[in-house]
Amino acid sequence: MDILVKFTNFRFLMVLALVMTSRVAWGQLCTDLPVERTVSDQKGGCLALVPIGTPLIAAKTLIVMLHGDGEGQLGHRQIDRWTAIGRSLSAPDRNVFFMIRPGYQTPVGNSSGWANPKDDDYTAENIARVAGALASLKSTYKAEKLLLVGHSGGAATSALVLGKHPTVADAALLLGCPCDVPPWRNHRNAQRGRGGPWTNSLNPLDYISTIPSGTRVMAVTGSQDDNTLPEFAKRWVEKASSSGVHARYADAPDLNHSSIQQWPDIHSKVSELINSL
Repeated sequence: MDILVKFTNFRFLMVLALVMTSRVAWGQLCTDLPVERTVSDQKGGCLALVPIGTPLIAAKTLIVMLHGDGEGQLGHRQIDRWTAIGRSLSAPDRNVFFMIRPGYQTPVGNSSGWANPKDDDYTAENIARVAGALASLKSTYKAEKLLLVGHSGGAATSALVLGKHPTVADAALLLGCPCDVPPWRNHRNAQRGRGGPWTNSLNPLDYISTIPSGTRVMAVTGSQDDNTLPEFAKRWVEKASSSGVHARYADAPDLNHSSIQQWPDIHSKVSELINSL
């Protein structure tokens, strides 16, 4: 009996140690972050930020980058990748931020809200939190124009912000966008041989009609992307263009769903969008 008790206690201590270790890997709550690394979502919470460089008190253009899906967690590798993209986008009279989507836990800070461990979380509530945070940033840094750069789930979130909160952003670069969610999920489920429809998530294709006609959007998908197939972004662009949005589509040659984040034209396309505003 003593041996059993000792073994049980040992297992408990090991599990506790693992839990404590895993907690150390994640960052602080956004409420505990320095002011430049957090922003109100205007829904009673906040979102964590990674500012690229020192934010300017007033800059004409605000660029906000949004990451893809990750089962509610984001690691150092993804953050380093986005930081590198942000540095390439930096320029005088621009503020660049990487924003942690609602409910995500990361080493640089944890955002308020809910993230589904199965990634089905493009909800109206989460889109409203992102839109509220964008509006707060725009006001704080006195930006005249706001441009979104989103990848995968971050691209879908960006497209939904454009449609559901049309006064917030002026332009967007959508990288590997699952812009038509139901057929995309059917495709992914068939690839994996498992899964069902996403019942929580909104579909960006359904929220195009409210996007202002002057909005500039470029959607780019890797030619080798077998996750968010080019057809999903093309479908969104075709419908948006027919609604008066200045939307364009381009293939990124030889890139897949992940490597599109190393697309060398990100900087030039962002500058092109900004100059068109």
